Amino acid sequence: MAHFSGIQGLIAGYIASPQGREMIKSFLSSPEGQEAINAYLATPEGQGMAKLILIRALDNLHLPGPLKDEIRAALEREGDQLHCPDTQDTGW
Repeated sequence: MAHFSGIQGLIAGYIASPQGREMIKSFLSSPEGQEAINAYLATPEGQGMAKLILIRALDNLHLPGPLKDEIRAALEREGDQLHCPDTQDTGW
């Protein structure tokens, strides 16, 4: 896990709090949030981040192993580049 200092630490702490999670949920559910998500996912960086999130989410979903493997393989076939270029490598 990354360690943040200063303003980054304050923001990370707020986002991790119940109030921060509720604020993010409210924004992402709003028309403006949906527009922001769609705009980001239309970029190469957004596509890379979406693949990273999907692969991580698969491990936490209650899906049969073969289905998880099939989804993971499809994501990897679409593009071998799973590293998101606009983020630091966190070792995921």
